[in-house]
Amino acid sequence: MPSTTVNGVSLYYEVEGDGPPLLLIAGLGSSSLAWAAAVPRLREGYTVITVDNRGTGRSEVPPGPYAVDDLADDTAALVDHLGLGPVAAVGWSLGGSVLQSMVIRHARVLSKAVLLNAFPSYTAIQDGWLDAGLALRRAGVDPVAIGMHSMPWAFTPRLLSDHTVAAAQAELARKDPYPTTLAGFEAQAAGLRRYDSRPDLPSAHTPTLVLAGAEDVLTPVSQSVEIAKLMPNATLQVLPRGGHGMLLEYLDDTLAAITAYLGNGAP
Repeated sequence: MPSTTVNGVSLYYEVEGDGPPLLLIAGLGSSSLAWAAAVPRLREGYTVITVDNRGTGRSEVPPGPYAVDDLADDTAALVDHLGLGPVAAVGWSLGGSVLQSMVIRHARVLSKAVLLNAFPSYTAIQDGWLDAGLALRRAGVDPVAIGMHSMPWAFTPRLLSDHTVAAAQAELARKDPYPTTLAGFEAQAAGLRRYDSRPDLPSAHTPTLVLAGAEDVLTPVSQSVEIAKLMPNATLQVLPRGGHGMLLEYLDDTLAAITAYLGNGAP
């Protein structure tokens, strides 16, 4: 099982496939398993790099809080360790914040970026959503119930109205072999809610696709519009279907948009 120590933290990672290097950065409290549905498709045309951010999966859980810039420093150091840069990268949700920090502070390791369901800074609604999730975790609520509570923020009525499918999706939380600890989740959350990329995005020149789903209620399209307006080399694309979990609910459409922008790779 490959791991390396960067910035004093042991990180677990995997490298699969053949082709141009593509780094995938997961969201809040998620390990690299968040990309499980996408990796088999992407590795047909890319050398896919997945990583458990500090605090998740098989990576170390040092004392928090973790600033978004810390996570970005970790990820840039991993790219340097692997010797695969510059890489294309996709950052999903919190991963999109990490990738914004990277295009601002570590552009040398990047060739292109895709910000998937990203946001420049937290709103009062996002703070409230996070407070509720933290309260449930601190109370020791069953992870499947926590997943069900979060699902309306991630998925569209198309999925939620089929209770059999929705229940199966929520049950995946119980099957996670490397669940994120409360300490890891809290440490990531503390840094995320304080991050604000807006002052520095005008200096970020990495070619970037800002990709959103029109039905995203957790990170609404307006936040993607704000990011795209601030970045000199950004392209905004809004898919007509899909919410915050569009990579899971609309896998084909989401991957088609990503790979069309990146080029030189998977179907």
